[in-house]
Amino acid sequence: MEKPFEDALADLRISGYALLHEYYVPPWAVDVPDEAKLKALLKLDRSKRVVPFHLVRKGRFSLQMNPGAPVEVNTHDLAICPSGLAHRMAFGNVKQATTLEQILAGSKPPSASSHTPDTTELLCGVFILQAAPLNPLLSALPPILTVATSGAGADPMLACAADMLALEMTRSSRGTGFTASRLLEIFCAEAIQAFRHQGGPHQPGWFRGLNDPKIGQALGLIHADAGAPWSVAKLADVVALSPSRFAARFKESMGEAVLTYITRWRMNLACRMLTETDISIAEIAHQVGYEATSSFARAFKAEVGQTPGTWRTAQR
Repeated sequence: MEKPFEDALADLRISGYALLHEYYVPPWAVDVPDEAKLKALLKLDRSKRVVPFHLVRKGRFSLQMNPGAPVEVNTHDLAICPSGLAHRMAFGNVKQATTLEQILAGSKPPSASSHTPDTTELLCGVFILQAAPLNPLLSALPPILTVATSGAGADPMLACAADMLALEMTRSSRGTGFTASRLLEIFCAEAIQAFRHQGGPHQPGWFRGLNDPKIGQALGLIHADAGAPWSVAKLADVVALSPSRFAARFKESMGEAVLTYITRWRMNLACRMLTETDISIAEIAHQVGYEATSSFARAFKAEVGQTPGTWRTAQR
């Protein structure tokens, strides 16, 4: 994996919970609440991101998130919902859906054995992310992403992680232990990797930039030394393009200008250092490429909405 992708993936700080592994017979429907309610339900603080996932081991269901058309999720498909919006999983017509809160409290939709016809075997949970707020990977993900965990074209590492997670759930009623947490970290990382590659060179935004040889090379340079005095001309020279062609190609691929991306990645690194270290604001400014602390503070506030000192205090 290239350094920009590895950097952004590592910055997510992935953990999670596997919440249920059940067999449902149609008709059934489960309502998953929005991110704020999920945080309250799981007793998580507001600084964390909560991303639901649904793995179909057998059968199928329809995932409805408003706004948007229903997404069909079939056997061995994994659906991840990074948007934070409430959504419904359903198979057949049901007047009243069961809520996730009710399931966790012990109430369940019509259940069956694994051998009942039309049974849907579901493994659901949440990925918990402690990402810095300007992580480019997180903003590049769609509201619903689906990847196959088995069959032709499926990534073998993702398939293995799915099987191991399902096996772990057979020996514990709730996937909240050490092993489950580590498996969920791998499962999430491999799913994002598989999603990136299934879109190919035509995938929009940040993933498309990574897959472009010239833009990917420039991103690698930026991530290798974010504090360097980068300019459009310097990066263009390294990747053997004219400055005008490089700037146009970067914006076409990434959806934003070169210097905008550099600033946002620098501020993302600054957020992490402000949160996790006691380094002075002046030193952080220097490490991310600013000689004057005042210039850094203005750039930080423009991107994050708060001064560095206020951000640090609020996070702690």
